Amino acid sequence: MTMNGADPRDPVMNGDEARNITFGKGDYDASQVNDLLARIAAELDAGGPAGPLIENATLQTSNPRWYQLSPRGYDTGEVDWFLEQLWRRKDPAKADRMNADPWRDLAADPYCIRREPGAPARRIAAPSKQECANAWDNFSRQPGTRLSWVPTDALCHELRTADQRAVASRRRRLPATLTAGGRTFTWKRVSRSSWPDIAKTISRENPYAPPHMRKRQADSQTGKRNYWLRQLLDETGIPILYTAGRHFDLVAGGYIKFPGQRWLRFPVRGTSQRNAIMTAVDQAENKVARYRLADPRTGFRQITEITVHPDQRLTGELTLAIAASAPWLSRYLRIRLFDWSSSAPG
Repeated sequence: MTMNGADPRDPVMNGDEARNITFGKGDYDASQVNDLLARIAAELDAGGPAGPLIENATLQTSNPRWYQLSPRGYDTGEVDWFLEQLWRRKDPAKADRMNADPWRDLAADPYCIRREPGAPARRIAAPSKQECANAWDNFSRQPGTRLSWVPTDALCHELRTADQRAVASRRRRLPATLTAGGRTFTWKRVSRSSWPDIAKTISRENPYAPPHMRKRQADSQTGKRNYWLRQLLDETGIPILYTAGRHFDLVAGGYIKFPGQRWLRFPVRGTSQRNAIMTAVDQAENKVARYRLADPRTGFRQITEITVHPDQRLTGELTLAIAASAPWLSRYLRIRLFDWSSSAPG
């Protein structure tokens, strides 16, 4: 079996492959992960689904002693991603739909499963720089609608079509606004008083939460305010979408939520301007759009190239979502030089 990213064409993983997978070093308690994999493997051997075991699992981080120079457990990102792949294979109809996807070979997440020559078992790993570079070079060959995010001055950007027609623009002045379709939309922080009503209309879960934590995290958000949440309002004050989290310092944490329990997450695959690609993925794991930075020599006038999935219609809502997320890839690649929070009072 070959498994790269979340390619649904791969056959369902069998018990031996699940129990023998290996991970890099990290903070997850290794004994708990091994026990969960053993139970998943037994379920797969019996022809059962792995989903319920994963959804109800509780994994704790290890607590290494001060004299241990390296982690003794498993890498949390690798384990969470692997469990996500097993969990998402529970829906045959979804796999059939994704098999027909023209973007099915375009991996979005920053991990893959590989077996080195002569190695007895497969392991979770980040794609190589060459693999990322090849994907970056092939970006312009993928089918879909071409867009670009172009700076017009220090505080303004435009979202343009392939023929350079502006379909949206952003102003970073106060108040920050997005303009599209002849309408102007304004950003506003979500207040404490408005959060209970908003929580009834959007998903409470963190789109990046692994399946074994998603429900618990969603339940814990009941009655609580998300302090990173911003809303994009139309002229009448009706919210069109919400943004939360952020992309920064090689951490992809920003996401967009829409009324009606829909959302987009934006994983990044790659480590530099020359090989990084960000993908918008919806709540059903459909790829919606992909982003890459153009020639890095342009400096502050960096252009972001965007391709919208051929099955996606460029609606007003999607145009606003792309304009809202277009700056995130360059922010993801900004490295924190100093962690001021460690010395800040409080």
